[in-house]
Amino acid sequence: MADKPVIVLADDSRVIRKTILKMLGDRFEIIEAENGVSAWNQLKFNSRVELLVTDIDMPEMDGYSLICKIRADNDEGMQNLPVICITGAEDDITRENAYACGANDFILKPIGKEQLLNTIVDHLEEYEEREPEPVRAAVSEMPDLETTLMILRSPNPGRIDAHILNIILRVMPVLDYVNRRFRLGLDREILTIKRRILQAR
Repeated sequence: MADKPVIVLADDSRVIRKTILKMLGDRFEIIEAENGVSAWNQLKFNSRVELLVTDIDMPEMDGYSLICKIRADNDEGMQNLPVICITGAEDDITRENAYACGANDFILKPIGKEQLLNTIVDHLEEYEEREPEPVRAAVSEMPDLETTLMILRSPNPGRIDAHILNIILRVMPVLDYVNRRFRLGLDREILTIKRRILQAR
């Protein structure tokens, strides 16, 4: 049986989170977050997440700030992560601000199951079809991966010369994309590689 798509649900209302969990739990693996900070941590350290559903008005970090951090992140997969805002605010300014920050969609509370489900499915399908530009560029000039990994395993990464380092940097977008796209769970390994690259630069 295929893994369920993973979604982060950020809302400071436990009642709202449990209601949505009951609506969608049979179709998706839902990671709950009580505020923007908690949601951000889940997004940064779990490459299996494919979509974010977030409230706007939350303590510590609100939905606007969370979306802005996502769109400003260096990781291409994070930048393109689908974000659906849910809020009880019916004014146009809230909606406009959400879209200005980079939200993909906007749903008013109270939330209907069919509307939320259809919106999530639509954005997941679009996200899965999209391949980041850096990945296409990297694949078109893919270096010898086995050689690259051998270099990364070397005991002294500080001795990697500029040419070899450039080859490794060209591989990284592919590793990031494949890890996130196929939910491989290689976050720690990729983080280790990136640290070794920083040591060598």
